[in-house]
Amino acid sequence: MNYEELLESRNGAAMGKESMPFGQFYKKMVNGKYENVVDLRNDLKDSLLFCDAITADSEHSKKFNHKHQLPFTLTTDSAGIYGVSVGPGSYRTFERLLEDNPAVVAGKGFIRTTIDDLLDITSKLHEQGIFQVCYAPSNMLARKGDNAVMLVFHGSEYKAIKNQEQLYGDCISFIAPEVLEEGVVDARSDIYSIGKFLEYLYQQSEIPLELKGIIKKATAEDPDKRYQTPEEMKKAIGDRQNARRSIISLVAALLITACAVGLYFTLIPEREDIEYVKPAPKTDMEDEFEDDGYYPELDSSATPDSTVGKVDEQQMKVYQAKAEQIFRKQFTRKANEIMSDIYNNEHMNSTEKNFRAGSQSTLEELVKSQVELGQQAGLSESRSQLIAGEIIDQISAKLKKQMSDKEKEKEKE
Repeated sequence: MNYEELLESRNGAAMGKESMPFGQFYKKMVNGKYENVVDLRNDLKDSLLFCDAITADSEHSKKFNHKHQLPFTLTTDSAGIYGVSVGPGSYRTFERLLEDNPAVVAGKGFIRTTIDDLLDITSKLHEQGIFQVCYAPSNMLARKGDNAVMLVFHGSEYKAIKNQEQLYGDCISFIAPEVLEEGVVDARSDIYSIGKFLEYLYQQSEIPLELKGIIKKATAEDPDKRYQTPEEMKKAIGDRQNARRSIISLVAALLITACAVGLYFTLIPEREDIEYVKPAPKTDMEDEFEDDGYYPELDSSATPDSTVGKVDEQQMKVYQAKAEQIFRKQFTRKANEIMSDIYNNEHMNSTEKNFRAGSQSTLEELVKSQVELGQQAGLSESRSQLIAGEIIDQISAKLKKQMSDKEKEKEKE
């Protein structure tokens, strides 16, 4: 670097200039107010071919109405075009955003929103026969505040310039091979560049498994092996991520069910085996006189085929069925309330420690309810445990189906 270049670099840093492929982007005081401007590179200002291309690009940018497109106007003097004035607002290059705040990439929804926005505007550009060509971080702007991605220049307007490597400089790694070698520009060349940009976003972290295949296909050397349209790539990303969420939901639901059943039977009291003791044989006196003063010899209605015992047994079955019916109703309502607390996205997406703690608490409450309601209904512990187990299985199946239906509705949306 010579002395003049060093001075220019220092002055640029002092003015907050940022490098873009075609020049330096910064804010400049114009007529008493600051404007976003790009000072074009000297070699480009002297190129008639480039000046004609950027003039056509400027006209198209003014007519193309999209929330992620910044229109620009040319600034000229007696010598010709020397720069452009970009639309109002506060912006920085995407490269500067990632340098100043690399953690922004890990923000919730940042990457998906950015790629979706790029694919949406790219699709609209393609409808008008315009292609971006280069999605390098230094060739796109990010709006300060919400970090929304904004496009300025469109590479297909400059395809007449044979030396694309000289035009884009250090950004050529984001440009499809066929553009550099043959000058062929189409939808697939944009897909390649977007894939390279997506790969760049994960330069400081591991690429998620569901996106590795997306990037590999988007950046294939052979254009025919890439996604053919932005819509196809966007759908592939959505399908991969929805499949991942579905797998996680299924695994989490199975874990919850296994933990629910396992912990339930772990926490319930152990059944104690009671040894049956035969009653002592009655004495002659006890045979002759009953404890309640009843003398069968004096009761003429008492006959050997009396149905009194049968009636009592049938009545007890009726009472038992009624008690079980009451227990089923009360425990179903209580278990449904308790298990709904662990069958939800918030509980499933929590950490393993919080998941176990929450599940343990709700299952202890489940066991406590089973014991209390079983005693109130007059059921034995073994019977109430058996019925409770059936109810838990039924509620688990119902709640899992509800979660699955919600996931399918989200995928349709």
